[in-house]
Amino acid sequence: MQLSVNYHGFFDGQFGIAEATRVNAIAMENAGIKVNRINYSATTLERITNDAEKKLDAPVNIFHINSNVTYEFFSKNQDIRLSDYYNIVYWAWEFPEVSDKTAEFLNIFDELWVPSDFCVNIFTKYTGIPVIRFSHPIQKFNPSQEFDRNEYLIKPEAKIYITIFDSLSTTIRKNPEGTISAFLNIFENDSENILIVKTHNLERSKDAAKALEKYSGISNVIIINEHFSKGKLHSLIQQSDVLISLHGSEGFGLTLAEAMSYGKIVVGTGYSGNLDFMNVNNSFLVRYNLIKTSNTKGLIEEGLTLAKPDVSDAAEKLEYIKNNFSNLGKIRDNAEAHIRDHFSVETIGKLFEIRLSFISRLKKKESSGNNADTIFYLAEIDKLTRRVHYLEKTLYNKIRKKINIFLKKIKGKK
Repeated sequence: MQLSVNYHGFFDGQFGIAEATRVNAIAMENAGIKVNRINYSATTLERITNDAEKKLDAPVNIFHINSNVTYEFFSKNQDIRLSDYYNIVYWAWEFPEVSDKTAEFLNIFDELWVPSDFCVNIFTKYTGIPVIRFSHPIQKFNPSQEFDRNEYLIKPEAKIYITIFDSLSTTIRKNPEGTISAFLNIFENDSENILIVKTHNLERSKDAAKALEKYSGISNVIIINEHFSKGKLHSLIQQSDVLISLHGSEGFGLTLAEAMSYGKIVVGTGYSGNLDFMNVNNSFLVRYNLIKTSNTKGLIEEGLTLAKPDVSDAAEKLEYIKNNFSNLGKIRDNAEAHIRDHFSVETIGKLFEIRLSFISRLKKKESSGNNADTIFYLAEIDKLTRRVHYLEKTLYNKIRKKINIFLKKIKGKK
């Protein structure tokens, strides 16, 4: 009997979790698993109708959505059938801290899938359901010139360093300033070495725009704020020499693994999910200290743990790479081999097949189907709570405005 799953996710999205959803589905299909791709809008979280979805109704639901929108997702999609299904949620998370609300919701599902041991170690402290690592499969593309160096006036002989991030991911976590600072410490005014800061959604993030604006006039720092197709992004990676990520934390670190799959030199913070595939034999790991988030302007919670990479250590590693570039073939070979042997579509697809085969033999009464009403109940409670908080804040602001007007009138009479 063929294994099958209902895979709920943002299949059309142009961001990390959407890409991870697509490659996971590809790996399953490669292993002979029938995947019913149920697509949702990343903006509204509402289901995008597709008649093809009706052709398959699998006994397993997989929800590949961010943990911070899970409540809203189920509030907006109350027609999802959960009873008598085996329900799996797939989360990536970047912080050791998990809120009580998230943990409460998590425990309703049958099991949790995560992309790294870092995530396994986090969530096993908060739940008794199985927490299983399924790394993101890494797809390699054929060599391509879709990214055109001439378009950005990059000389053919120049070495290209890149850093890649979505501006809607918090700047404090992605830390592009640290990467640019480390690069300029070694390559300032060096036209033979170019840093490409590849981002998108910059116009939607004042925080990221402010962080990058000070570097816009530097001749060997190229800031690209565009939505690249996957093919063009991989073409950029293929044509680069070094990828740098001085992140505060990663649930996995997809672009780092993709760069390694092409045998590129990768420099990254020695912390979090990327340690599943980065080590001293295949990449350059940067030292760090742990800090707590503060003054986050509401972009993320305060008091969360992040790494603060040592920029001077990163600069030292870049200087070593500069001086020994032609002798780093072994590191490049090790990087390519490690991703090929452990993170290929075929390898991860087989792991999916093994686990889903086991699930298919479980008795239905062992699943969380009876908890379905609880999922939607908690989602509605959260929706109402957020609405009340919004109204309270709005009312407070109206009252404060009236008081300020009143005080100004009194002051004007004195």
